Amino acid sequence: MNKSPRLQHARVAAAFLTRIPIGHGEEISMSRIVRWFPVIGLFIGVTCGGAYVALREVLPALPASVLSITLGILITGGFHHDGLADSADGLVGGWTPEQRREILKDSRHGTYGVLALVVQVLLQVSLLTDLTTANGFVALAMMHCIGRAGAVAIMTSATGISEGLGANYVRGVTNRDVMWASLFAVAVSILFCGWWGLVLITATAGMGRLVLAYAVKKIGGIVGDILGAVEQVGETTILIVVGIVAMKTGSISWWLA
Repeated sequence: MNKSPRLQHARVAAAFLTRIPIGHGEEISMSRIVRWFPVIGLFIGVTCGGAYVALREVLPALPASVLSITLGILITGGFHHDGLADSADGLVGGWTPEQRREILKDSRHGTYGVLALVVQVLLQVSLLTDLTTANGFVALAMMHCIGRAGAVAIMTSATGISEGLGANYVRGVTNRDVMWASLFAVAVSILFCGWWGLVLITATAGMGRLVLAYAVKKIGGIVGDILGAVEQVGETTILIVVGIVAMKTGSISWWLA
């Protein structure tokens, strides 16, 4: 009996975004799996959030935050972190778009890339540490889900790059794929956070557009590493917004208040 195409797409998306050994049979078009990215992101986020809640029962906030962020890195293999580091090296280094694209192709991380990773992890840990257990759970779930939706959202907006993984996405991804991924992220954010969820979505989308505009200016479009950078910037944006809302109102979630 043939497996459902949707199930196949979901399995490929999970295998692509995580280090979890998942068999998915025959090769599936990459353009069809991107709408599942925020779904897989929610799974990762809820897993990390559940670990955070459990760890806060036995550990102070700082080590619980470090371990929860680390768990997300282990599940994904630092997939998007690698994109952030490569993007920092490529977009900041080099004098011409051609030189910057060559730097992006280099798998080795330079000074800008290492600094970007250090700042990213330190910022995420410090922001998560200041949240209550309930707010931390929601923040972890939302940052992984919405962050991946933010990366999908820019895939049909890029121009000028004709090679690499990013170009493959741009050629295959449709506005319908973006719509489904975005609708899922919006629905989940409202479910978890009420109308504050729309603030999370808007802030993440805005930051993603800024990264896209900067990439287009520097290299003429996007490659796969830029998508990883957008996802990581989106994650940190979520944590910042959750922190601000929690500081002002006490809770980001209507059902955990």
